[in-house]
Amino acid sequence: MKRMGKSGQMNRRMKENIPVLILLGVMAIFLLAFMVSETTLFKGGGNIHNFDEAVERQINNGTADLKLEKGRIRQAENDEIRNAMKVHGSPAEYQFLNLTEKVDVTTEELEWLLEGKGILEGRGDVFIEAQERYDINALYLISHAQLETGNGRSQLAQGIRVGDDMYYNFFGIGAFDRQAIEEGSAYAARAGWSTPEAAVIGGAEFIRENYLDQGQQTLYAMRWNPGNPGSHLYATDIEWALKIGRIVELHYQKLEKDAGDFHKDYYKD
Repeated sequence: MKRMGKSGQMNRRMKENIPVLILLGVMAIFLLAFMVSETTLFKGGGNIHNFDEAVERQINNGTADLKLEKGRIRQAENDEIRNAMKVHGSPAEYQFLNLTEKVDVTTEELEWLLEGKGILEGRGDVFIEAQERYDINALYLISHAQLETGNGRSQLAQGIRVGDDMYYNFFGIGAFDRQAIEEGSAYAARAGWSTPEAAVIGGAEFIRENYLDQGQQTLYAMRWNPGNPGSHLYATDIEWALKIGRIVELHYQKLEKDAGDFHKDYYKD
């Protein structure tokens, strides 16, 4: 019987391995396509919707879109959602500010802005530390905390006793609308925010990891997530981004600071 040479054996092995190699190639292509798709959809890379499509998805995804009016909460009308989602002609330009843009401020300047702001007063240095540690705009952070805590006077901001300890929540994290105090304080307890300083630093870390690092780097993107409308939204109030944006702008004006990086390119033409 004729014995095959080394080259013949190698050719046979290569032929036997061709199906395996093809399968591995197909799997690699599928994995790459999946990763690109996930990045685009979740992190907002590229403009994959036009504005009308985004509004329709927001309305039909079953998310809570609420309107706060005269101290009462109601479901927002479709036209109100559309108006709140508008990019061009928005009444709050600073909702489009890139929140990873650090601002050159001193502790003294922040202390001035926080005067009379309840438990937030006197904590300018903590907001500076949060900005430096997590690369998050300090003027945004204090504006967000002002809105969520009612200028430092809400029950969650003042501290809620859970067991033997007090816990603080300055950014409304985990504080769902109808059970905000119970759920917000429970989240703060799990996170270990047992001091106001821990609430600021921990809240900034949460926002960085769960929103900014996911590509939602403006107030607008945190509220509406243009890359995947109706999902992974920070708030239910349709005017949440507008309200905080106005506070941010006011702080920039008071301190006579300039902001340079705004992002409005969210939708296809």
